Amino acid sequence: MSDLFSKCGFNCGRCPAYRENVKTFEDRQRTSDRWKKYLGFRVKAEWCYCDGCQMPPEKEEGPYHLQPWKTCRIRKCAVRNGVETCAHCSRYPCEDLRDWGERREKIEARIGGPIPEEDYLTFVEAFESARHLEAIRASLSQEDIIEAKVLTVESEIVDFPSDLPLSKKEASAFEALHNLLANVLYARAETFARQAALAKRRRVIYNLLWLFGLFGRLGEDGSYLEVDAETYMREKRRRNLTRVDRYFEVLRDYGVHMELVQSEGGFSAKMSFNDSAGGSTALRALKRYAAKLDEKHGKKAIRYFSKVNMRVLSEE
Repeated sequence: MSDLFSKCGFNCGRCPAYRENVKTFEDRQRTSDRWKKYLGFRVKAEWCYCDGCQMPPEKEEGPYHLQPWKTCRIRKCAVRNGVETCAHCSRYPCEDLRDWGERREKIEARIGGPIPEEDYLTFVEAFESARHLEAIRASLSQEDIIEAKVLTVESEIVDFPSDLPLSKKEASAFEALHNLLANVLYARAETFARQAALAKRRRVIYNLLWLFGLFGRLGEDGSYLEVDAETYMREKRRRNLTRVDRYFEVLRDYGVHMELVQSEGGFSAKMSFNDSAGGSTALRALKRYAAKLDEKHGKKAIRYFSKVNMRVLSEE
């Protein structure tokens, strides 16, 4: 095996699924099994065959099942910036590389024991991207560093209407909600990779907030919205929302607290806003806003919600 580094720092040349390293179906099955054990995910044995991340764009229609050129936002970002690896980029190390790749010590802590050296070299070392990129960066001169392209993204957020027929207190609550939604849904992206990550995050988050706004019941003291387990699970499936707990953590940074509360009869999902997010008045505004959009636009309502279009409130 020889070194062949991907955009993000994986060593494709030493990856057991790289086409030059796959000899038999047994090789693929072993790779599938060891990846499940050490990396925590299962790839079907027949899929363990890849042409590598550095495939030229004009050849991006190969017959391989592992197709990083189609699915990897890091690679797409590097290609757009014209860099050989992320280490060659002026924005290295960016936010998207912070938790990228594997580390031997983390895997050993998770599996509760040491990784045999042969298994480490075959199934883990190739994916220790941070270490690889650090070594590549250290080998580069300033002339080798390429300035990242400036990313401009136009927000689809509709400005808060200033002429709503609402009391000053009501308008203040809706404006606080508007600011919250705008900040959460259109966070700033400085790289193409971050833009792709935020686009995915945006879809999940506005669906979560819409779920609570439309189906949530206000608690007795008005400080939280609660969705029963049946409705929560039904809407999650219908909207294809997976691994939403990671987005609970994201929303906390914006003053939105979501949690699943266990009870003898099962569980319920709760959401509340702290003062920085507008508090209980903004929470009630969310409920009212979702109801108005649903009443006027039906199935298309969430499109208006995703753009924080509050013109519907002018019809009250």
